[in-house]
Formats: sequence, C-alpha cells, structure tokens
Amino acid sequence: MESRVFNVMEVCGTHTHALMQYGLREVYRNKMKLISGPGCPVCVTSQSDVDRLIYLCDQGVRIYTFGDLMKVPGSFGTLREKKALGADVREIYNPLEIIEDMKKDPAEAAVFAAIGFETTAPLVAGLISEIENSSMKNLYIYNLLKRIPPAIETLLSDPDCAIDGLLCPGHVATIIGELPFKRLSEKFKKPFVIAGFTRELLVFALEKMYEMLVTGVSGVFNAYYSTVMRTGNPLAIETLEELFGASDAEWRGLGIIPNSGYALKSEDSVINALQIYPELCKISSKDQCPCGQVLKGKLDPEECKFFGIACNPERPMGPCMVSSEGSCHAAFLYRKEINT
Repeated sequence: MESRVFNVMEVCGTHTHALMQYGLREVYRNKMKLISGPGCPVCVTSQSDVDRLIYLCDQGVRIYTFGDLMKVPGSFGTLREKKALGADVREIYNPLEIIEDMKKDPAEAAVFAAIGFETTAPLVAGLISEIENSSMKNLYIYNLLKRIPPAIETLLSDPDCAIDGLLCPGHVATIIGELPFKRLSEKFKKPFVIAGFTRELLVFALEKMYEMLVTGVSGVFNAYYSTVMRTGNPLAIETLEELFGASDAEWRGLGIIPNSGYALKSEDSVINALQIYPELCKISSKDQCPCGQVLKGKLDPEECKFFGIACNPERPMGPCMVSSEGSCHAAFLYRKEINT
C-alpha cells in the first residue's frame, strides 16, 4: 500500500531557497510535498502599498527602501524606474543608516517603507527612537511591518490550503520564541517544527516533521534549539511592546488579516506617513499577477502560465519573482542551474 504524501508548508523565504538549493524538495517528494507560503516580506506587500509608495515618489517625496522592493512592479512602473527618471529613491540595508543620510543630505520630506516581519521590527523600532531623539521633523514611517503567526492562522483556517504541518521560520522564532507557534498547534492539532538553515539542520527538521506526521503527533518541536529560546528574545519583545500594538494589515493574496500588523502605539504620531499623507488611503489596487495564489500555496511557481516566459527575474511580473526570497525567483534560479 502506497504511503500518504503530506503537505508541509514553510513560511520563510530563506527556507524556500535552501530547500531548493539542497534539492530537499526532490529528496522528500515521496513523503512530503514541501510548499512555499507567505515567508517573504517583499512578496506579501500588497499592490496597493506599492502604488502608494510610487504615488509619494511622484509627489517629490524622498523614498528610503530595501533593495528588492524597488523592483516590484506597481500599476505605473517601479520605484527603480522612477529613480532612473530622476526621482529621489534610496536603497538602504539598515534603517539606522537613514538618520545619517538625512543629516548629510536633508530633504524637504522623506518616507521610509518599513517592510518586514518580527525580525526587522526591532530595527524599525530603533529608527523610530532615533527620530524621536534627534527631533527630526521631516522623516516619516510608512509602516508595513507584519506578524507571521496571524498569517499562519489564516492559512490553516482555509480548508482549500490542506496543510498538514508547518516548518516554522527560525529567524522569526529567535524573536518570538516557541509559544506563539504552540498556541496555533494546539488550536489546529498539527505539528510545527522550528527549523534552522543549513542542510543538516533542515534535514533534522524534516525528519522530525515526518515522524510527527506519521505518528499523528501535534505540538511544537524546536529543531533550532541552539538559537531559539522557548520564550524568544526578551529585550526585542519588550522593545516591540513599548512602541507597537497589533493592527489589521493587508497581505498580498491573503487580504486583510486581523492583528497581523505592527501599528505605532500612537496613531496620530508625527512620524506616521498615513497621518501626513491621508490621501494614501484612497489608493487601492488589484494584483497584476498570480503571486497571491503562490503565496497561499495553491499554485506552484512552475504551474503559473507566466513562469519563465513572460515572467522571469530580468522582467518580473510580480514580487515572488522579484525578491531574492521569493518562491518564483528560487524556482527559476534552481531550475536553471539544474538544466545547465
């Protein structure tokens, strides 16, 4: 009798690339189908939010952003194209770089596109503290930070997703620990395994996942215990709780997810871009490609009719092909390596 193949989703872009790079999807294909979920901050940024940033750019506002977001297609171009035409768009690697850049080269108004999950949120919190301490009056935050556990809950609540187990993101877990995943595991009665990123650590996590699935055991197993503590990083959690509260957030493909965002504690904060530019709330856009279905695990990248033809890393149609952590980008990259 042929054994069942279980559906296991990872919600980390680094895991997505590592699983493909090491050929682990193929190795485990007779035991588990490894599915990529919404594990890339750039990929889950909604089309509306991309268009809002491009609108600000067109108004002469300086935009600070992480590199991959510059290449995500909006309804009317990309931030990278706007920069080529003379707009002031600046790529940064650490949010704290922005303060020094603003001091060296002041702008009438500047907005930082703060995308990221729990791992990036403490860095943004640090920037907010620096803005407040420096009394800088013309640097604003467009807050696009998101929380992974509510997105997982949304996916597991969707019967069409049919997820049997979750490979939890090691980086996020270093911040929030095991407990948020434990609550989800108890609610949905499914196995959750926190995984590291080397080939050995991923094999360890996948072997444990398969063991739990076959034996019908739910709960959380920490396969990255050298780095992830049960209660997470207390200092980072305290910092986040001081500056942020939970808020609803829009995810590409998943829509509005309750309490999945990090809202500034003071919604009328002088650094909140939405307070400075309220017209942004009137901009609403629809997805221009099937990335949303890919992010929900309902469409494999190779199954998309645009994959590798109309959509490739040189001419991407959506963020899953743009981002270095995107599942379409990974699928294209490692397929190409195998075929050459």
